[in-house]
Amino acid sequence: MTDGLSIIIPVLNEEDILEANTARLVTFLESLSRPFELILVSNGSRDRTDTLGRNLSHNPGPIRFFSLPEKGVGRAFVLAVKEARFDRIVSLDMDLSIDLDFIPRADRLLDQWDIVVGSKKMGAQKRSLVRKAGSAVFILTARFLLGLSFKDYSIAAKAYRTRVVLQNLDRIDAGTSYVLDILYYSLTQGGRA
Repeated sequence: MTDGLSIIIPVLNEEDILEANTARLVTFLESLSRPFELILVSNGSRDRTDTLGRNLSHNPGPIRFFSLPEKGVGRAFVLAVKEARFDRIVSLDMDLSIDLDFIPRADRLLDQWDIVVGSKKMGAQKRSLVRKAGSAVFILTARFLLGLSFKDYSIAAKAYRTRVVLQNLDRIDAGTSYVLDILYYSLTQGGRA
């Protein structure tokens, strides 16, 4: 694998924000002076996401677009990891609701760790009390059942060494629990997160 960042974004019906947020993200990544690629994977989109994504990837540059006919964010993540060219992966949501400074911070942390997990608790995200309570119950349940020590991992800001994800790719759920799968298997195999 080549030294650099593979930014992975699973997308589902994102026609309203795809072009603007892709441009914003590419501009930010270019400012880092670090090799990168942006891998967008549509999973079951029924709007113009696929058409817009294909158009974005036809331009010269770092954007690659793939489309899957069925929904499944984990399925989209697996495809993107298989296509990744660089030794580090950063996974984000298309709404870019996280602070983009997560990317260079996570890149630096991957010098020491295998997995870096972002947290809503450290940012300025505004969420309803119901969403906060739902996240808290989910995280506590996962901590109890799987023995994971993380206080938050529901946000879509994660970074991984590509090799760590590749060795567990066949164990990743096609749905939303793929992050738990990666964390659990990587940590039980001695990974550092």
